[in-house]
Amino acid sequence: MLKKYYKKVPEQKIHKELKEKYANFFDTIIHIDWNKILFNRVSFITAATHKFNKCRYLEIGCDNNWCFSSIPLASKIGIDPDKGGNVKDTSDNFFKNNKNKFDVIFIDGLHVYEQCRKDVINSLKVLDKNGFIFLHDMTPRNWAEENVPRLKGTLWTGDIWKVAIELSKTKGIDFFVINADFGVGMLKKKEDNIVYYDEFEKLKDLKFKDFLNLNENINYISAEEGIKKIEEY
Repeated sequence: MLKKYYKKVPEQKIHKELKEKYANFFDTIIHIDWNKILFNRVSFITAATHKFNKCRYLEIGCDNNWCFSSIPLASKIGIDPDKGGNVKDTSDNFFKNNKNKFDVIFIDGLHVYEQCRKDVINSLKVLDKNGFIFLHDMTPRNWAEENVPRLKGTLWTGDIWKVAIELSKTKGIDFFVINADFGVGMLKKKEDNIVYYDEFEKLKDLKFKDFLNLNENINYISAEEGIKKIEEY
């Protein structure tokens, strides 16, 4: 779990109105400086693509193509309705019409639990056995990064940490969250047919204070451990 990173914000830095609104969890942060960790999502995705001959790669949510352009593959599909990628569409529409299978999938679309879990469920159906799924922004460090809707001017992970809770209980996969680059989820598909562990009704209304209590259910590993696991699979 992440408890060793918990830190209290100095009293004078807490806005009185916000403290009253968010009560007993506003002043708790997860004290991780992502800039001090050398590995990022491209490091892990690239390591995974090297495991496959003629790797088939799918990316959901390409934005400015920073990640998509960094993956050196001939066979890759990037889905984004607004900016980057090579397919201008929503992920929901893409999956309705898709007939392709993939070896590595990276999910970095809408950072809202309901949509992210849809993308994961759909991705598991088109991911070949022994394939990998990576997810970005799984570790909110404070209530503002986690808040849905997004607060103006803030870094935003949203509440997709709830997907990590479900994946941690899903059978037929290995799942970890790597402590790097805002939390990188790493899933290895070990069986052909996966039944996603559905806790939607239980998790949908939870907030950052609940994440502080529930993240002990998630298997966190260091960046170095993440690279090692990918190499050993």
